[in-house]
Amino acid sequence: MGDSTDFSSASRLLRGIEQGGLAVAEARVIATELDPVLLHTIVRYLRDAYPATVPEARPVLERLVAVTESDRSIVREAKLGEEDPIGRWIVEEYRLADFKGRSD
Repeated sequence: MGDSTDFSSASRLLRGIEQGGLAVAEARVIATELDPVLLHTIVRYLRDAYPATVPEARPVLERLVAVTESDRSIVREAKLGEEDPIGRWIVEEYRLADFKGRSD
């Protein structure tokens, strides 16, 4: 996992889940090819920026659930990213929801 195309793939996955327009199968392929820390950061950002208590977040969260439920290895990889020292550092240092609405 992980190569020089991670940024463009990660950006495509994030936009696809946030805005729709990315098939679950395609999102699954992208997610399984991402570095675990990057995958965890995307999942964590989406969960923080789109809380379940906000009705407008529902479509985003439904797409996220559809992708993660389509392949359980995605959840395992995201958990590896969460356990990684860099993954922990990102969550400790940044409030990911603050990045909502910013460019890539």
